[in-house]
Amino acid sequence: MKNYKYLVFGFIIALFSAVGCVTDEIFEEEGPDVGTSTVKLNEIMSTGSPDWLELYNTGNEVVDLAGYKLTDSSQEWTIDALTIPAGGYVTFDCDDSDIPNVSTNFKISSGGEKITLYNAAGELIDEITTPDMSSQTGLTYGRENDGSDNWVVMGASKGAANSNSNDAPLITADDLTEFDSIYEIAVSDADGLSSVNLVLITDETVQSLDMVLIDGDYKISVPTFPVGTKVDYFVKATDTTGLVSYFPETAPDAPAEFTVAGGVESLEIAGEQDGYQGEVTFEVTPFYAEQVDEVRLYYLLPGEFQDDVNDDKHRVDLVEDNGVHEGVIPAQNTDDIISYYIRVEYLDGTKTYYPMEEYDADGNVIGEFDHDYGTTWPSYTVEAITYDDVIETTLTYTDGPLTSVTFPTNPVPGSDANVVLAYSSSENIDEARIYFDVRETPAYVKNNKVKGEDDASFTQTGVTINMANIDAEDEAGVYSGNTGLTGTKVTFYVRIATASAEYYYGSDGSMYLDDTPGGGTTDESDFFKADPSLWNEYNVQ
Repeated sequence: MKNYKYLVFGFIIALFSAVGCVTDEIFEEEGPDVGTSTVKLNEIMSTGSPDWLELYNTGNEVVDLAGYKLTDSSQEWTIDALTIPAGGYVTFDCDDSDIPNVSTNFKISSGGEKITLYNAAGELIDEITTPDMSSQTGLTYGRENDGSDNWVVMGASKGAANSNSNDAPLITADDLTEFDSIYEIAVSDADGLSSVNLVLITDETVQSLDMVLIDGDYKISVPTFPVGTKVDYFVKATDTTGLVSYFPETAPDAPAEFTVAGGVESLEIAGEQDGYQGEVTFEVTPFYAEQVDEVRLYYLLPGEFQDDVNDDKHRVDLVEDNGVHEGVIPAQNTDDIISYYIRVEYLDGTKTYYPMEEYDADGNVIGEFDHDYGTTWPSYTVEAITYDDVIETTLTYTDGPLTSVTFPTNPVPGSDANVVLAYSSSENIDEARIYFDVRETPAYVKNNKVKGEDDASFTQTGVTINMANIDAEDEAGVYSGNTGLTGTKVTFYVRIATASAEYYYGSDGSMYLDDTPGGGTTDESDFFKADPSLWNEYNVQ
């Protein structure tokens, strides 16, 4: 029994010894000693544009800061030749720009970060870990009194004495517009906030909406008002001590305002080819689609004007499909500048333009755009197309009346595509025609023909037939293309007719005869018409 008591006593001593060892290790893990210095970190802004920090000299003598270092969690920055007077301040911006004695090579995290100050000997002389200030925009973390031990959230006093006086909330906000579906502002107060409200006033209603703190900002979903409504508004922020601030500062007696005008939410412009070559399509999505009456596109062509004297503008009524309004400006000649604007008219008669017009208090246009003056309209340029040189091909024939055919192998769209026929006969030339097709797989279609004998250039020795811009059809009489469109392959042959015979000419200099015209007898000309591989062809650029 006596031995058992000694055993218990020994266990207790060992237990207390173990506890004592743990306590010693904790003391050993404390941070490094802080060197003695009269220079202190005094105030830190981590939500600024830019961030900044302030040093304060608590001593009675000037201190040379050359070689002192400032660090954040990852960067080190050295101060150059610089002094701080007794009882004075030095501030540095913290914006990554790394300008000697002006701005550091680091920013300060608004979520909280350790900032450290070392002297020229490399000794740690001050450090502080800032708290999360992401919801305290405009406030700083600083010593309650310059150089004191107590750090607090306070109003900014860059380069001046710190003050922890009870101030009204600080509001940082942009103007509210009709297009803001979510309105967000920054509000901060060293004593804490009890409420932030957005107040909306119209002729019909007064609404006070509670704004919610989300990701450091106060936010609210803004209701939609009918087009034409004038909305007065202001923000009211109240802190826990009852102090109140307003945005704008003139509120509530003189709130801010906006009028719901609507207009174009998005506009997409696309040419059929790069550089707006061909038709140009406008797709307009207006605000408040359910209130839209009509959307129009107006444009001016080169040489046309819109001003106090001239009214040359063209109008296109855009067609609506699922909230998107679409219309086109026709294809123009190359190197043209086309001016335009959009007008959205709402059911209440309100008209809004794209670009937006700006007005003074009397309703006079004061902005850069005025829909009454074409010189202020936006524009696009139809870029010129670079074409290859047009090459002409001449085929000669020795049989029948036709002696030659000359035609461009690569005509330019929009220009003439002349096919020149030369012929000679002892008989009268009654007809000099070209039959053609524009399909990839061509075939004979009786109606696809050009009658040279009807052309003013027709003589008994030749005719020039312009093949540009002629519609073609298929066997059923349905439109199948046009001879003037870019990329079109035109396949054709020449037929010369006299009273006694019809002569058909192919691409290899051969001639195919029908000496019983109109008689219905099958002959070599019928086989020729059925085989387009024997015909001539050219391609429009």
